[in-house]
Amino acid sequence: MDSFQKDVYGIDLKSVASLKTFVARSMMIWLLIPALALAAPPINKLALFPDKSAWCEAKNITQIVGHNGCESKSIQNRACLGQCFSYSVPNTFPQSTESLVHCDSCMPVQSMWDVVTLECPGNEEVPRVDKLVEKIVRCSCQACGKELSHDGALFNIYLNTDETLAPGEGNSAHHYIQHQEEEVPASAHHEEERDD
Repeated sequence: MDSFQKDVYGIDLKSVASLKTFVARSMMIWLLIPALALAAPPINKLALFPDKSAWCEAKNITQIVGHNGCESKSIQNRACLGQCFSYSVPNTFPQSTESLVHCDSCMPVQSMWDVVTLECPGNEEVPRVDKLVEKIVRCSCQACGKELSHDGALFNIYLNTDETLAPGEGNSAHHYIQHQEEEVPASAHHEEERDD
């Protein structure tokens, strides 16, 4: 072996470089596997049931919005309804591979929040109550436990109050909050409206 391939302590530098490469690649794999597991896409078909498909839709509903001591209001909204796949493959001990568990559920991927004002007759201290109501726009099968993120650039708050209204626009304040998991082309909104 060449003397150039050993350091002053007699350690084979080629082996050290190989070990460093192996450790670096192993760390990348250990970091990548959980990331891939967390980002598992929804499953539309299962090999055991090739004739079945997952489905998830936003269905029109009438929602009653109420509050103690106030008059209820009926509003038009949507609810997520569907059948998404989940499965669990038996484990072994000691565990030789990642746990094979998958769970999808039908949930909103695009929603907005709107204010519904309820009148409270007979209550002089609080004559009306503003309730924030989630208005569902679009649903799809998503990983169970996935919460809608209410921070960052995906969460936009539009607040029009009396101070920001132009003169003569009245005293009605409108709060509008939009949440969207992913970009949806404008044409998709029109297609959904036509389906209803």
